[in-house]
Amino acid sequence: MAMKLKVRKLNSQRRDSSPELGSPSRVPQYDKRTGRPIRRGAGKKQGAEEFVDSGLIEDDDAVDSLSEDDEGNPKVPKGGKKRKRSPSPPPPPLPTMYYDEESDLPSDDDSIDLDQEPVTPIVLQFNVPIGFHGPLVVKLDRELLEAADGKPARNLEPSNKVSSRVKAVSASSSESTPEPTGRAGFTDLPAELRNKVYRMVFCSKTSFNFHRPDNFCMSSQFLSTCRTVHSEGCSILYGENKFIFERNRNTRAPFWDPVQKEIGYKDVRQFLKMIGPENLLYLRDIKISFEDANPGSTPYLTHEERRYLNDEQLYDVLRTLHTRFLKYLEQVKADKVLQSQVRWYPTSKIYGFHFDKLKKKMVRDPKLYVTEEE
Repeated sequence: MAMKLKVRKLNSQRRDSSPELGSPSRVPQYDKRTGRPIRRGAGKKQGAEEFVDSGLIEDDDAVDSLSEDDEGNPKVPKGGKKRKRSPSPPPPPLPTMYYDEESDLPSDDDSIDLDQEPVTPIVLQFNVPIGFHGPLVVKLDRELLEAADGKPARNLEPSNKVSSRVKAVSASSSESTPEPTGRAGFTDLPAELRNKVYRMVFCSKTSFNFHRPDNFCMSSQFLSTCRTVHSEGCSILYGENKFIFERNRNTRAPFWDPVQKEIGYKDVRQFLKMIGPENLLYLRDIKISFEDANPGSTPYLTHEERRYLNDEQLYDVLRTLHTRFLKYLEQVKADKVLQSQVRWYPTSKIYGFHFDKLKKKMVRDPKLYVTEEE
């Protein structure tokens, strides 16, 4: 047996008063006189909307398109308001000009009077005999120069210092102190004795090997004494020592580089750059070892890059010696060229006819240095 439910119908007036059945504000209201819908927001000021439709935003630079009615009578766009420019600030006042300003004080060079008459030059000629090694001391007397010229000698010192200088000279001459006798220095010794001193200081019993640099901590302060000692000492230091340019297989790196790299021939190249071209001419006994890099110390290189034929540091060493590999060696001239076995390398790795051909081009004839045995 089916049950019948009675449903009560609500009229429009009761529906408007029931908010749970629909909001009455959403139901359009009509004017009873005209029958048109009534806009609830008419005549009221609308507040600023929080969200704006992007389709309503117009581009400032967009050109307004003309409608069909306005095609015949286009509207002239109104210009925007011109921004009023603010007046520029007044310029800063100019500094005061001094028309009668005094010149700067004269310097020592400007105080010398250069308008005086030229003085006749005095020529001094010295005939130095052959074999003279001692110092040549020349003493000139001012009174003799004035008598030879017939005029008082011109003093080129500044005028503000002349008076103090003259007073000092007169005071020293009045005391009549005896002249101190000269003392003999190192340069006054004979050349044979100086060479013995140089050999005791700079010559090493062992060779300077860049593969094991353990005797490079020699002081060179003696060379800074004077120019004569520097020239004579460098000829002994670089000319009578034996230098072995071998590959250094140790690794090192600056503190900011996490990868340590092999030294190789870098120290040899730096050494030849530091001593300069003048001291390169003093090198007489050198040994160059051409070796490939060790894979254990150069894991960052390929097998072909480890070969000494592709080592740019070695090329630069030979280029510094004024010598591309065999072509560089052919330009090096020596009195004697020797071949020795390098550690574990077999002798068959270096072919004999290559060395004989290279030796003929490197050995100079006649020899430059003749030893006592020859």
